[in-house]
Amino acid sequence: MPLGIEGYFFDAMGWGIERMLDVARLVAGWSAGLDAHPLLSATALLIGLAALAWFAFLEGYWRYAGPLLAVPAVLLFGFAVVPDVLVADTTQAVAIRTGDGLGLLGGRNGSFAVKVWSEQYSEPIASTASGMHCDDQACIVAAKDFSASLVTAYSAFPEDCGRNQLVVTHLRAPAFCREQTTVIDSDDLKRGGVEWLRWQPAAHRFDIRPAIASLNRPWRVLQR
Repeated sequence: MPLGIEGYFFDAMGWGIERMLDVARLVAGWSAGLDAHPLLSATALLIGLAALAWFAFLEGYWRYAGPLLAVPAVLLFGFAVVPDVLVADTTQAVAIRTGDGLGLLGGRNGSFAVKVWSEQYSEPIASTASGMHCDDQACIVAAKDFSASLVTAYSAFPEDCGRNQLVVTHLRAPAFCREQTTVIDSDDLKRGGVEWLRWQPAAHRFDIRPAIASLNRPWRVLQR
């Protein structure tokens, strides 16, 4: 730069950056019109890493066996299971899967949590769940193999806890409710954040996965 000849080197650098952008535009064009992609699980990552290690460390034609075997393995075991119920910890959104797909049992369709869910699982979420019935105490919907209630008043707990396989509430549920059915209440949402639920017909229960599996984090303040 002190000699005033930096322009030639900048031109060379700029040419390289332009070619990199050309490659990026080319690759992006290959997926033009594709708005969704399959959601992969952690198993798919492990399969991919194993196939990459196989290809990197082996020699000869055997090195290609790992990547070739990884493709059917990912197709069989690598796709994430989609939820039947999603419960937000902050926006009070509750999405439930019925015969018509995911719909809201509570909350607004334009909320941040609902947008993230729709993008993550590549499917639209209706503003109301199909077949939902509400009163001033609760909203109830019957899915394929279970029914769920979104309780908004304490007076609804005695009836709804005994009639539904799932009770969701942003109140603190009474102890007898947990003895009768599966409950996601304010305490659960404070501890675990967003709740992911999948109905297991054979076991007649929910598989529940909180967003925060472990609370052993020094920056998180727990309310006891």
